[in-house]
Amino acid sequence: MHREDPPHESAAGISQREPTARSARVDDLAKLLMARARHVGDGVLRVAVTGITASGKSTLAGELVERTVALGTPCFRVAVDGFHNPRAVRYRRGRESAEGYYRDAYDYGLLLEHVLRPLGPGGDRRYIERGFDVEADARVEAPRLQAARGSIGIFDASFLLRPEVRDAFDYRVFVQTSFEEAESRGVRRDAAALGGEDEARRLYRVRYHEAQRIYFREAHPLEHADVIFVIDDVANPVLFVRQPERAGSSP
Repeated sequence: MHREDPPHESAAGISQREPTARSARVDDLAKLLMARARHVGDGVLRVAVTGITASGKSTLAGELVERTVALGTPCFRVAVDGFHNPRAVRYRRGRESAEGYYRDAYDYGLLLEHVLRPLGPGGDRRYIERGFDVEADARVEAPRLQAARGSIGIFDASFLLRPEVRDAFDYRVFVQTSFEEAESRGVRRDAAALGGEDEARRLYRVRYHEAQRIYFREAHPLEHADVIFVIDDVANPVLFVRQPERAGSSP
């Protein structure tokens, strides 16, 4: 395992639950979110689901929305990939720059202004699902939606536990897998889009996952996670729940 990989069992204040079937662990996590949502009053529980590139965070985000709604709590998803910076900003350090991916990929100001703050304490719960079209390289004039009182908003993307945005979330889930496993998944998924398996593997190593190592060195995301969802074995994840007194700065 790479030196910068987050440890699987050594994070202080984390209690382990025995691994079982994935659906049971997703249920456990959905129920944790529902319990937290009962304390937001008329607001929205803003949940970050984050992890390294190709860790499985978007899949988990979708499962959580589906299961939480099935259990009776309103829940919606905002894919943060809809809040990128323009191409000129994203690639100003070079198309393959890891620094550029970490520092320039996302427009956090746009996300905060139009989504996270309106959904937070004192907000009007009116938000947009998307603010930027990557293919068109242009801002999107999206209609504002109204979130229900006491609902759960699931946000998925890399880097969500960096200083610019982590305190705008009420609960933080880190989806953890090794760099080797994530690279294998990512290459299978992205080979066609990135020019073949060899090119995809190279880009994962020089840009996408190198950016994650910058993230670990600078932002220490595990220190701010309320839950770590370990999925090196996709079918049998392990759920680590941080003890409340050690759980970052969540309200």
